[in-house]
Amino acid sequence: MKIYAVRHGQTIFNTLDKVQGWADTPLTDQGKQDGQAAGRRLQNVKFDAAISSDTSRAIHTAEYILSANNHDSPKLTFTSDWREYFFGSFEGGLNADVWKATGQALGVDSDSPDEITKQADMTTIMDTIYQIDPKHLGESASDFWQRIDHSLATLHKTYASDATVLLVSHGQLIWNLAQHYGHLSTANRPQNGAVAVFDMANDGTLSVEMFNDTSTVF
Repeated sequence: MKIYAVRHGQTIFNTLDKVQGWADTPLTDQGKQDGQAAGRRLQNVKFDAAISSDTSRAIHTAEYILSANNHDSPKLTFTSDWREYFFGSFEGGLNADVWKATGQALGVDSDSPDEITKQADMTTIMDTIYQIDPKHLGESASDFWQRIDHSLATLHKTYASDATVLLVSHGQLIWNLAQHYGHLSTANRPQNGAVAVFDMANDGTLSVEMFNDTSTVF
């Protein structure tokens, strides 16, 4: 199975640099252009299935992509399975604040997620975010990995091994697909509208064919 995973277009919270996991804000004009640009680059790919998270930013990005496609498009399915990691009570706050607190808890002098992930794995980072959340509302690493394990297993059993799937999701989630499941240690958070291409083998394992691509016409 070939999976074209696209990060949603830019949103209002992206421009304000605010935490946006399960929180949802509309696409900006640039975000709409991100979706349209991804659609143009993917217009010649025949998708057998189209899936997005159930956030409006992912759904609308997927709709832009499918509307540009040169083939008969499958019906878009959206599901909470492919939501972003849930940051709990940090949702809607400044990214710099949550990442600085996470870095301090891990002994890393940085508020940059890219820098912090050079010194700690995502399991440790997600558990740290969960632990420093005073209300413990978010997802622990175990919660997140179980959800994505289930989501990948559902893909594997639902679609044929030679299917081509459009998946519109979120930055940290796609990053985790590449790092944790695809073993691409150099992966970091993809840009808005960027395309990653994954191959799912018959045994359900993932490999990364392309990551964080914003220029290829497929």
